[in-house]
Amino acid sequence: EERPNHATESQAQAHILSNHTPAAITHLLTLAERKKKPRVAFLVDNAGFELVGDLALSDFLLSSGLVAQVSFHLKSHPTFVSDATVKDARQTLDNLAAAENAAVRAMGKRLQAQLNSARLCLLQDWFWTSPLPMWEMPASLRAQLGRADLLISKGDANYRRLLGDRHWPFTTPFAEIVSYLPAPLLALRTSKSEVMCGLKPEQAAALNKKDPTWLVNGKWGLMQLYSKTGDQ
Repeated sequence: EERPNHATESQAQAHILSNHTPAAITHLLTLAERKKKPRVAFLVDNAGFELVGDLALSDFLLSSGLVAQVSFHLKSHPTFVSDATVKDARQTLDNLAAAENAAVRAMGKRLQAQLNSARLCLLQDWFWTSPLPMWEMPASLRAQLGRADLLISKGDANYRRLLGDRHWPFTTPFAEIVSYLPAPLLALRTSKSEVMCGLKPEQAAALNKKDPTWLVNGKWGLMQLYSKTGDQ
């Protein structure tokens, strides 16, 4: 079963192979303090509970005033059965706004208001259901993503697309591969395929001994940042 199922928080943390989230948070806070409220764009992965989590984070970012706008880049139809579409996002917002729990219902209504005022945007592009690597995105999508101050890429499939689904040496720096991107990006991924980068020289050998199926069993995760400045 390809899911973490870690018994404790400390066990989960021990299974994160690379964690650049503090740098990503600093990136957003620095932008907010300098000149403008930044824009964040999610490259969305799954519908269901994961999409609810993405929306909850968006609610915090928007309600706190930390960011000016959040965009969700969704598929026009599922490539995998769980892939989130614009229809899924709208239905999830409707369900949240009608929830029995008062706090959940309030969050749903806030998000619907943000959607109506275009501070929350639900977008789709044919590229997300194509087999193309990320560096072959169309110019229109590249311009759209380039307006964001931070992209948040979700899931193994998007990670594979970022790396062109190629077998890079595992120690290749993440930023070296994705320097073609038009904006800073934080990739959130549990490994379910034999595509990997950004590891320390000794990590792969140690993992091969500790957990021979570590690349594909969904128990090990990455949070890797490409920031253009101070690249990871």
